[in-house]
Amino acid sequence: MHFVLLNQYYPADEAPTGLMLEAVAESLLAEGHRVTVLCAAGGYAGDAGAPESAPENGTARSDARQVQVVRIGATKFGRGTFVGKLADYASYYLGVAWKLLTLDPKPDRVVALTTPPYLSVLARLVTKFRGADHAHWVMDLYPDVMVAHGMLREGSLQHRILSAFARFGFGGKRCATVITLGPDMAERVGRHMDAGKTVEWVPLWGTGESSNEEAGEVPKSIGELEAEGRALRRERGWADDEVVLMYSGNMGLGHRFGEFLAAVRTQVAKGTAGKPGFRFVFFGGGKRRVEIERFIAEHPDMPVELHDYVPRRLLEAHLRSADIHLASLESSWSGTMLPSKLQGIFAVGRPVLFVGDVKSSTGRWSEESGGGWTVAPGDVEGLCRVIDEAAAPAVRLQKGNAARDYHERHFDRRVNSARLATLFSRPG
Repeated sequence: MHFVLLNQYYPADEAPTGLMLEAVAESLLAEGHRVTVLCAAGGYAGDAGAPESAPENGTARSDARQVQVVRIGATKFGRGTFVGKLADYASYYLGVAWKLLTLDPKPDRVVALTTPPYLSVLARLVTKFRGADHAHWVMDLYPDVMVAHGMLREGSLQHRILSAFARFGFGGKRCATVITLGPDMAERVGRHMDAGKTVEWVPLWGTGESSNEEAGEVPKSIGELEAEGRALRRERGWADDEVVLMYSGNMGLGHRFGEFLAAVRTQVAKGTAGKPGFRFVFFGGGKRRVEIERFIAEHPDMPVELHDYVPRRLLEAHLRSADIHLASLESSWSGTMLPSKLQGIFAVGRPVLFVGDVKSSTGRWSEESGGGWTVAPGDVEGLCRVIDEAAAPAVRLQKGNAARDYHERHFDRRVNSARLATLFSRPG
């Protein structure tokens, strides 16, 4: 079959959705299919994040594997402003529609992701003209995300219209399959499906997993990887006896930071900071980054650091440089998106401290694995109890080992990307 995969981002761009799509594209190729990816020439973070080595309408780094990567000449404003984001979306839509209508050879199946929103509608409409069918990999669910965001009121006219678009995109006899990321998302997506249609879910994997083996290099041992993490830790000035709690990734509106920052004040007030020492570090960007910036400005003596995203080549050592990883999700956002943060954390054998709904996929996996703690939103006292418990190296080691074991059984990149390729390849 000739698969055409639609997503705004694809490597060398470092957006997580693109990194996930790359693994599935390679798995489809390994099954003997022809694979074309239609992505934008603009970068995840605007021009600063655009892939320098990826020419428009050319092939990217997967060329040796014969994945044809076509970069649409969309605008490159990035995610900094709402208007710029809309311009990037619109130009990408137009470019993809034209390319799908003129692509030779024609696609047999178009697989649409969800960046930008409602690619599902475009996939259903255009495939009708090309005599193809369509499938969907739902990573962000619209309009549910907009309701969680506060942009829409559930049940309003706008909400009903956008829900109808979602149902249209996932519907029709030519819809081969709809796949999402976890059980809570599958339940939500199912609300937008026609009667009798089912949605399946396959977990993602960590974007920081080592690519040495893929590049033909000898994989590094865990000991070597841990040594790299310790070296990076010392380079950053973090003492060996400090307990480093790290948040790494997108700081979007669906995440929570108030509990973590309140816990910093509580730990300092208790006199536990420095005995052995807690350090809270935040890496990344997004709408809620300003909350951490404001906290640091108001409390310059608190043990809190804020940094930008790290390059992908450093990601594995970066994740290993922490003792505990922080994750969070607003309860209203559960099932509307499912970040792959947990998988990356578990891959490097570190425990996670998650603030969110225990019934969410992240909450379930954290508890089920034994590799982390789940704390209800607003429970700062419970969060501080967990931090005190996690001060014991033996506790962190036990939970870190449980996390790595769970990752090997449930979040393996090769296994899950191959499973997705098989599901997308099924006859419609």
